[in-house]
Parts: sequence; structure tokens; C-alpha cells
Amino acid sequence: MKTLKILFLFLLSLLQFSCDTDDDSILTGPPASELTFNLETNQDQMGDFFCNSMAVYNGKVWSTGGDNSYTNGMEYSDDVWTSADGIAWVSEVDNLEQQLCGHTLTVFDNKLWLIGGENNSGDWQNYIGNSDEISSTAPFGAVAYHQTIVFNNRMYVIAGDPITENTKVWSTEDGTSWVEETASAFSGRVWHRAIVLNNALYVLGGENVSGSKLNEIWRSTNGRDWTLLTNNTSIFPGINGHTATVYNNKVWIIGGRTTTDLFTNNIYYSSDLENWIKYDGANPLDPLVAHSTLFYNDALWVFGGRIDGGVTGKIWSIKED
Repeated sequence: MKTLKILFLFLLSLLQFSCDTDDDSILTGPPASELTFNLETNQDQMGDFFCNSMAVYNGKVWSTGGDNSYTNGMEYSDDVWTSADGIAWVSEVDNLEQQLCGHTLTVFDNKLWLIGGENNSGDWQNYIGNSDEISSTAPFGAVAYHQTIVFNNRMYVIAGDPITENTKVWSTEDGTSWVEETASAFSGRVWHRAIVLNNALYVLGGENVSGSKLNEIWRSTNGRDWTLLTNNTSIFPGINGHTATVYNNKVWIIGGRTTTDLFTNNIYYSSDLENWIKYDGANPLDPLVAHSTLFYNDALWVFGGRIDGGVTGKIWSIKED
């Protein structure tokens, strides 16, 4: 756990570059999309924030944990905020049990589920809790900077294992009984992203135990057996701290860190995860990492993040024309 924790602190400290080189292969795909950006707010009631885990639930946007303007330095918070419009925010009375970063917030079985994360002491959590105020100990152990996603009526946790240095996958049909799908889906990684598209699970990018940023894309139709897409040398460069979100039947990758740039505002998109386009239109986003992106109100919404020299509280909506 200590090895991967160091990698996470490296990501958040923003003090060094990796010596790897990016792959600059030409992207291929359909004609480029046109995007309309709208700055919904320059700063909301949360102030500036990053590393929040967010979800849309019961008509509201929920934000949990992370670091914001009310914390001291690089400390994480136990805050829970909600918004009825993604712009104006209300601080909820009930907070998280711990201050967290690297946790996940997922809607499943008509409940919100919070899983794992790293606290201010650097300890990874084996916590599973839901909005019915029921909590349990994760059978898969402590996880952080992982992904939790719903696929075929099951909730999946896809997490780097700091002991085996592999990626483990567990799933549940009810949030209580868990099944280990595989202890070694592929090599261990953190800050990867998972999405569902065209009846398959995909894992994109991340950083491995050696600190190298990955541009790998892995695919599974059952959460147990995984295949590396063969075009991995001709897609986006190795990246972490990015987001991957499904919108208009495409996957959109926004921001993140590459081996040459501590912060980027790059946008890549694909309708099949084989052919990718780098958006080359006007892009007013700050280069950022550790932000959140949600599909909300028929648009992509980008929330907060670390930027060069600090943290931002900007919230953007992006629509494809």
C-alpha cells in the first residue's frame, strides 16, 4: 500500500515530471465534433476544490470528500454537498465518516454507494457505505484511487492491489454479497477510469506501480476476462488524473497529466474506443487534473480540479453541436 500511496502523493503534489515520452501517433476517426462551452460558475459555495467524488442521484448532484477552500493546506475533507442545478450548492448536515480522497461515489440499486479512499493519515479504507446509512467492511480489502461502475445490473470495483501489483475486480448484485471476478485482470494501476459502452466494460489509462502513465485500454464483457485493445500505440498518450465520461454515445476524455505536461485541457473522444479524435476547436478549459466530469442535463459538466499554481472552483458545461 505504501508504494502506491507514494504515487498518489506524487500526483497531487505536482512537483515533478516523469522522464517517459508520449506517443504522438496521429489519431483517426470520424469528422471532428463542434463543442459549445458554458462557464456555469466561476466559483461556487464549495470554493475551489479537487479530488471530490461526485454523482447524480435523486435529481441532485452530490459531491463528497476531496480538498476545498475550507480545508487546511493539502488536507482532505469529510464534506457532503448537494446541488439541484449543478451551480448553487448546499452543505449537508451529515458528513462522511472520514476525510477522503480517491474514494468512489456510485449510484446502484437506487442508493448512493461510497467505497474506499485514502484518509489524511495516508491509510486506504476498506469501507463500503450507502445512502440508507448501512456500512460494511469490503471483502476485497482497502482500496483507493480505484473505479466503481455499474454493468449488467451488478456493481464492479476495479482496483490496483498494492501487494500483488495486479488489478483485482470484484462485483456484487446487492451491495452485500461480493464475488471476486479476477485477482489479476491486468497489471496494477491507479487513477485509471472505467466506462460502459456498447455492452462492454472498458478501463482507460492510469498510472502503474513504477509511476509510468498508461494509454492502455482494456475491454471485458463479463468483468472477469479482459482483452487489451490492439491499437494502444495509436491513441492518446499515457495519462492519469483525467476523466472519461459517456455522452452522445461517445467516450470523452478530459484533462489529466501526461509524461510531458503536468496539466492538460486536452479532449479526446471516440464512439468505439478503437478510433479516437483529439478535439482541436476552441477550448477555454484550464489545464487541470483531479477534477470530476459528469453527464448531467444532457451535457458534460466539468467540476473543479487542480490547475497550475493552485485549485479551481470553475464549473463548466459542454455540449456537442
